[in-house]
Amino acid sequence: MNPAEGPNLPPSTGGAEPSVLDWLLSLLRGKPIPIPGTARADLPVDETSTQAPLAATDAGVPAPTPSRTTPPDWRPSLAAATLAPIELRVRAPHLRLPVALLLAFVAQYGLERRSGSIVFSLILYALAAGIAGWAVWAGDIPFARLSSSTAEIRPLSLRPVLLALAAILSVLTLLASGDDTFKTSTLVFWFGAIVCIMLAFWEGDISIGALRARVRAWLSAPNIHVTFDAWALGFVAVFAVSAWFRFASLSSVPPEMVSDHAEKLLDVVDVLNGKYSIFFPRNTGREAIQFYLAAATVQLLGTGVSYLTLKIGTALAGLLTLPFLYLFGKEVGGRKVGLVAMALAGFAYWPNVISRVGLRFPLYPLFVAPALYFLARGLRRRSRNDLLWCGFFVGLGLHGYTPARAIPIAIAVGVGMYMLYRAARGRRWAAFTWLLGAGVVGLVVLLPLVRVAIDMPDIFLFRTLTRIGTAERPLPGSVIVIFFSNLWNALRMVAWDNGEVWVNSIPHRPALDWISAALFHVGAAMLIVRAVRRRDWLDAFVLVSIPILMLPSILSLAFPSENPATNRAAGAIVPIFVVAALPLSALPGWAAQWWGGARARWTAAGALLVIVIAAAALNYRLVFVEYADQYRKSAWNTSVMGEVIQGFAESVGSYDTAHVVAYPYWVDTRMPAIVAGRPTVDYAIWPKDLDTLAGEQRAQLFILNPKDADGIGRLKQLFPSGTFSRYTSALEGKDFLIYSVPAKTGIEVSPTPQP
Repeated sequence: MNPAEGPNLPPSTGGAEPSVLDWLLSLLRGKPIPIPGTARADLPVDETSTQAPLAATDAGVPAPTPSRTTPPDWRPSLAAATLAPIELRVRAPHLRLPVALLLAFVAQYGLERRSGSIVFSLILYALAAGIAGWAVWAGDIPFARLSSSTAEIRPLSLRPVLLALAAILSVLTLLASGDDTFKTSTLVFWFGAIVCIMLAFWEGDISIGALRARVRAWLSAPNIHVTFDAWALGFVAVFAVSAWFRFASLSSVPPEMVSDHAEKLLDVVDVLNGKYSIFFPRNTGREAIQFYLAAATVQLLGTGVSYLTLKIGTALAGLLTLPFLYLFGKEVGGRKVGLVAMALAGFAYWPNVISRVGLRFPLYPLFVAPALYFLARGLRRRSRNDLLWCGFFVGLGLHGYTPARAIPIAIAVGVGMYMLYRAARGRRWAAFTWLLGAGVVGLVVLLPLVRVAIDMPDIFLFRTLTRIGTAERPLPGSVIVIFFSNLWNALRMVAWDNGEVWVNSIPHRPALDWISAALFHVGAAMLIVRAVRRRDWLDAFVLVSIPILMLPSILSLAFPSENPATNRAAGAIVPIFVVAALPLSALPGWAAQWWGGARARWTAAGALLVIVIAAAALNYRLVFVEYADQYRKSAWNTSVMGEVIQGFAESVGSYDTAHVVAYPYWVDTRMPAIVAGRPTVDYAIWPKDLDTLAGEQRAQLFILNPKDADGIGRLKQLFPSGTFSRYTSALEGKDFLIYSVPAKTGIEVSPTPQP
């Protein structure tokens, strides 16, 4: 900086800019020295070039070239060192970003461990947020910006013939979707309607002649150009590590099924048996995508009707979310933000656990990521076609998991926020028509479910109405008080408490590790200031989208104890990890700008890598040690029971003569049957019904709860020739009894002494 631009300084500074020490001493004197203004540090539009001029802001204000605090080669020569002392002048821009991160790390470390004073951690967080915001306002951090199109946004146009054909096929789709069944005619009409509505609104020449010309031109000089640079290598490396985190030890982490898995596998059996439902009414109603994905896994991989089959599909869904998360992060802050966000989410405990548990949870972020990406990309590039793809993924996501019903709200809010900003001046009506077009596309993709909602509204809306309203129980208080209490609890799940459901979380710990949570809060502070500074709708929308995508958890008004829920709030994973990536991805550019040159950049890049590896190690322990252990302690060991039944059936007995004596609040008796390879069987028999088996001539096997005195007594009385054995589990409270009854031979056998 030019010293002449600074304020009047005390004599000790010699008229130069104040150092950090000068500033701290001025605070102690009660007369703080103003910090000289700094130029804004937006990176060039072309992020791959580090020497390009800075881009203009969306507001039309040109970004000035930032001055340097040190010469490009800040290392003094040997001759200079012998003539004068070395002076390294450290100023506020040199320290603001790392100090903010350090304070946030200490604050979140204390919060996660509930150590020390919570107030002290909150004070540190407030300081970190203030310093991070100050750094952004002062221009310390070189944020990347993708170039925006200058093309004119024209209102939505259409092709009348294709629109009419899409309308006809849509009506036929509704008619063919009766009986809650995907028939061949349903699929033909539905796919045809989707293609026609996309082409009816598509921008560009879609004529056969134009397509033929493009194909002919390529065939005349075929050319496929593939480049694989260091950046692509980094992307592949991050994706590969993320795949390992998703699939490593998948069969054993988590180890056991719960009742929801039994319900899902029964629906998969229905699909394999030719019952192609649009909406599956079992267990309060479920959308279809997981069941067809699991059925395809059975057919392609031969994994059978098993827990592993469910987990393979959901782990794949979690993995496929990451490329779109990268693309959305790239829209928000450039490819560095995208790659860091992808890395943080790739090994993070929250998305990893919901992907491994084998339920539909990862289908929510799977469709949030492309919807947000195409929204941001379409409005930046002023591309109507991107908005149409956004609508397509919104509609498809509604076939995946019920909380995805929040995605249309987020998209509508996003377009609405865009129209409030200067970038949309003169284009608001056109942007609104594009939103309508995307909505129509989404509706056509949703059509089979629309028919289900018309035919079975009580089943289709049951889960939603029982949580939002009084369909199952009265609200436990004022709706306004509950809503804002739920909102607060949902927002603080990142750093404090992610709920109490052990199936898809470690109860009452933060949803993020302490490193990622600290990065998120620093990133949020930076994004708030950046939104004010740059007046960019996307900065504001990223933050606003987080509570919107948490609404399925927040709106559990009748059952506020179910909030926060990592599964129902899972859509917020996408913006949360993009925000967390902002401060970390900025480190190399910040270091090069303020500490001078390639050496500083590589040092900061090394620090970034160390932080990422440390976060990965924390999350590895969270998933593969803590979560796996607490899940194993909480779930019943039904897989062992299933193995006992299978061993009995394949040796001295049969599957028909194995039984699990039912006991209140014990195992789901369908799950041992699934493990034993009999997914449609329920091995339950109540003690009062044991008399019906007294005449059985074949060998029989009974599995009992050790506390079931009634069942034990009845078996002794009915089958005195049987013998007891006890399966002793390594986990307390997981033992069970095995009562083996030999086949009847007509010879009375003396009863074996009983335990």
